[in-house]
Amino acid sequence: MKRKYFFFDIDGTLTSSKVFNLVPESTKRALCALEAQGHFVAIATGRAHFRAKEFAQEHGIQNMVCEGGNGLYFGGKLIAYEPLADDLAIAIMKKAEALGFPLAVSLTDDRIRLTKDERFVKQCPGAQGFVELQVEPHLDLDALHHIRRFMIAMRPDEEAKLPEIKQIGMMRYDDSFVIVEPDDKYKGILRMVKEAGGDPQDIVVFGDGLNDRKMFEQAPFSIAMGNAIPQLKMLANYVSDDSDHDGIWNACVHFNWIEPK
Repeated sequence: MKRKYFFFDIDGTLTSSKVFNLVPESTKRALCALEAQGHFVAIATGRAHFRAKEFAQEHGIQNMVCEGGNGLYFGGKLIAYEPLADDLAIAIMKKAEALGFPLAVSLTDDRIRLTKDERFVKQCPGAQGFVELQVEPHLDLDALHHIRRFMIAMRPDEEAKLPEIKQIGMMRYDDSFVIVEPDDKYKGILRMVKEAGGDPQDIVVFGDGLNDRKMFEQAPFSIAMGNAIPQLKMLANYVSDDSDHDGIWNACVHFNWIEPK
């Protein structure tokens, strides 16, 4: 059997769509079976490296595209990382400030987000358990370098005021803020397959959410979970069952990548 290069989103794909970070037993068996057949198995996630690394190590996964395509974790080590373009990120943040939207910016590979005052803290209580907010009154946007991602305190109906964020990418987990971060996982997938000495035509991607859209548009073969958003299902070559009902296992059996047991 020709070697395939499988890339799996984490949330809602490898994990349950109902229970955070819970990986179904059938999914674990599928990943082990794929590797036993000689296939390449990797994660493709928008998560920051430190968050994704914890998940990968817990589940024994050695390869990962993280940071929305800007980070490569190969053989259990981070081998490449590309921060945001400073000029673009700073220009967007300065415009957000001019519009009155508080900010919180990430410069390090951890939960810390820097913000100028208490406004972001007060306007985005939902961010408190997700990140560690540190108030830095003298934070100078023009002096920032190696920006990893940033958060803007604005509602969904205010996003049209900052169309520039689409030049980077965005995710929203709460109505009070948006996270501006890379979302081209497929860029990292191509780099990973090259690193592994593979053929891009043998790439298979699995996903369920909005930040999987670009890799579904570009990958030669894509599989949407049953719990995926409608836009992704329309782009997919195949739609499997949802993540809580053996979606990955069933898809791999369907295409004879693993044997049913």
